[in-house]
Amino acid sequence: MSRVAALKKSRDSLSVKFLEFTRVVSKGKVAAFFEGEDEKYYSIRINTIRPDISWTGVNCNGKFNVVNMRSRIRKHTTYRKYSCLFFVDSDFDDNKELYGLTDIYLTPCYSVENLYISDSAFKRVLSAEFGLNDTCEEHECFELCISRYCEIKSQYLDMIEGFNLLIKEVRLIEQSGDSAGKLNVNNVNIEDLVEINLSEVKKVYTESSPRSIFPELQENLEISFDSSIEYFKGKSGELWYRGKQNLDFYRIFLSKLKSDRCRKIGREFFSNRGNVKLHLTKANSISELSQYAETPECLRKFLELFEVDSQVA
Repeated sequence: MSRVAALKKSRDSLSVKFLEFTRVVSKGKVAAFFEGEDEKYYSIRINTIRPDISWTGVNCNGKFNVVNMRSRIRKHTTYRKYSCLFFVDSDFDDNKELYGLTDIYLTPCYSVENLYISDSAFKRVLSAEFGLNDTCEEHECFELCISRYCEIKSQYLDMIEGFNLLIKEVRLIEQSGDSAGKLNVNNVNIEDLVEINLSEVKKVYTESSPRSIFPELQENLEISFDSSIEYFKGKSGELWYRGKQNLDFYRIFLSKLKSDRCRKIGREFFSNRGNVKLHLTKANSISELSQYAETPECLRKFLELFEVDSQVA
């Protein structure tokens, strides 16, 4: 698709979403705009922190569209003062134009998916889904699971570093106006990058050969990782590496742990067999694990300070 065609498609999409917005406010509700499936993360948090808000979600199909929708509404003669909520991921972007806007929430990490894989979130899953905690009969199994998770997660973050350096560098090339080819990150499966087991993580890609991961990139593309290495210096990979891969790692680890828990014989981590009902599907893990994910303090503050205009309340 050409750039002109892409822009036209984006404008058409915004027109459809703007009409959806007008229908929301006509019913006296607050419109909450999301990049994609992020409503599955935010919904329970909005309803818990601000149960007084009557709202409806609008999926804008991308960060760019959320930001443009906000701009369109704020410039509109009729709707510019209406109360709306806009939620976007930080990604690897320069978000300075979004800082200070009181109606737009920017994640304090790469994306909402990064909020799923903390040690605390893992402990909550162990307690609610695996029936383990630090005071139960199997408390030693609980401690063993935590220890192994921390170890395997550390290995995973080390193995996935080069992939994130590569993505960041190609994004910089794109922003500079040079043609590197369209980077289709969503086409990359976690299995193409790492092999995840309960004992170790193995790297199966080579970031120094970009086209082996992204065949759509131009041939003989020369990439230096210097700027990306500097960008990630001092940043936690758990929070700032691409969230979809991090969540995929987490899902696979939990799936393998679930298999061990449910095994009749030969269990590695559990003294007793258990029944774990968590489905852990790739397509919907963001929803299945939402209640266990972290809720940043900045999100609480953002929602607590949000004021509902009388026109839509």
